[in-house]
Amino acid sequence: MVLSLVELGWLFHKVQKYCESPKTESTCGLAARAFGAALQEELSEYYRLLAVLQSQMEVHTIRSGDTVGVETQGLTFQRLLVWTKEPKARMKLLAALVEACHGQRGGALASVIHSFVLQGNATLKTVVLKILVQVCRPLYEMLMLWTFEGELRDPYGEFFIGVNLAVDPGSLWNDKYYERSAMVPNFFTQEQGHQVATTGKSICFLREICLDKSPIPGMNQIRRTAEERSESLLSLDWESIEEAYSTASQYLLQVLLDRYHIKLHLCALRQYLLLGQGDFVNHLMKLVEPELDKPATTRMSRLLASILDKCIRCTNSQYDDADVLKRLDVRISEPSQGDSGWDVFSLDYKVDGPLGTILTPEVKTRYETLFYALWRSKRMEWIMSKLRHQQLTEGRQLRGLLEVQGVLHQAQLLLSEMIHFAQEMSHYLSFEVVACAWEQLSIALRSSKTMDQLLTAHEHFLQTVTSRALLDEESKDIRDHLRGIHEAMLQFSQIQERLFSSAILEVEKRQGKSKSTIETFLPSIKAKLCAISASYQNFVQTFLFMLSSHSDPNLQGLGVRLDFNECYQRKDSRLSMSLTYFHRRMTTLSVPSLLH
Repeated sequence: MVLSLVELGWLFHKVQKYCESPKTESTCGLAARAFGAALQEELSEYYRLLAVLQSQMEVHTIRSGDTVGVETQGLTFQRLLVWTKEPKARMKLLAALVEACHGQRGGALASVIHSFVLQGNATLKTVVLKILVQVCRPLYEMLMLWTFEGELRDPYGEFFIGVNLAVDPGSLWNDKYYERSAMVPNFFTQEQGHQVATTGKSICFLREICLDKSPIPGMNQIRRTAEERSESLLSLDWESIEEAYSTASQYLLQVLLDRYHIKLHLCALRQYLLLGQGDFVNHLMKLVEPELDKPATTRMSRLLASILDKCIRCTNSQYDDADVLKRLDVRISEPSQGDSGWDVFSLDYKVDGPLGTILTPEVKTRYETLFYALWRSKRMEWIMSKLRHQQLTEGRQLRGLLEVQGVLHQAQLLLSEMIHFAQEMSHYLSFEVVACAWEQLSIALRSSKTMDQLLTAHEHFLQTVTSRALLDEESKDIRDHLRGIHEAMLQFSQIQERLFSSAILEVEKRQGKSKSTIETFLPSIKAKLCAISASYQNFVQTFLFMLSSHSDPNLQGLGVRLDFNECYQRKDSRLSMSLTYFHRRMTTLSVPSLLH
């Protein structure tokens, strides 16, 4: 009995010690100070109990004659136990709260206290709720200010939204504001926390990046409704919060699409950096070829920029939006030893303001990687077309030179293979990869209702194009073989150039009745042609085998088209084998996703 009463004193001392410990806002925060104040109020109730018990200490006795007085009224141990039963249970709760909340702050502190609400004792539950309401009051004010004004007033790091002030303004949406999961109260769902974070971030983005400081239509009325329906964080009107989230997100998206023409700029990226503007690409290839054949130097950029301007004026690009053309520029990467202009040249698209949030430096690097792959494919198609033109025109001068007819025929056969490969690859990249992914992006943009949905759609577009263009990590070996095929094409181009120049010179010598020199060049060219033909076909056969084993059915279909007449299948027995069970299964699993 005595020990039970002593325990009450020990519990009281523990809670009182916490309340009397120094608490500054800078070390504990506003929520912890509110918790201390709430505990102090509970101790005030305990002090009232002590005053009542003190009054009960006045004992009334009845004395009769010389007999010992008999106590008829007063405070006994049993009565004391009865009086302190409920206060002791309350003090146990307070002591447990003190121990559990030690070192906690902000939203984490509110989560710990809320965990004590889940109990069967209605009286103690009321005590916890009363304390929790006081603790959440500073957090409630922070949430309302952030949600409806986009202002983060959290000097002690208690709110579940954090800020990184060192971040560049262009990275505001992705990096400046972030969610601190440890500070999200456990009576919030993940979706609710995300809605609060996104709503305030949308307002900040409008103010700081879009420079739109006008009130969001309808937001003030939503705020008044929220304040009328909720008095604390526990009774927050989530219908109003969801409405504020939807209103701010849609208004931001409307500003981006209507005022900053985000879709127009994304279309420009597709047209120029992803080579979707056919007449522009072909004319640019023709104009820059003499310069890019030279060794790479950083001094090329000014000349290439003037060529770009000329190309724009001579093609349908001249009718594009002036803002788009102003952003289009030439970029020359830092050249390495032995690089030509083709290795360092790329188109660039300058961004600022809200567009910089979508085209971050990392995203621009990915576009540059895609440009190099697509530009190289277009270049191979361009070179093969030039070689075919050379065979058709200059070949007429060599009809009387019987010694070279066999080599010319062999060159024509090899060139036909290369032209088919180059055209199929270019068609695949332009239409099945970029065009199809762009169509999906266009649909996603029309259905997007938030900034995050827009960014997610664009990210999916980039991932789709990157993987199907053989630029992801899974396709590294296939990409290496494709580069080998391209190198074989370039070597063949040099061999044919030498063949025709030497053969035409031989024709001129014979017409002038000079000494023939055909034996000095023809054997070496024939040997090099045989070697490059064998190397090219070996690369293609391995490339086709890798495509047939790939998990992506689009790449499997590309392999079928590249070997549409089963020419390579007859040369390589691996290509005639059916797909393994694993790859058939992967194909089957991938097909439903394509149908959607």
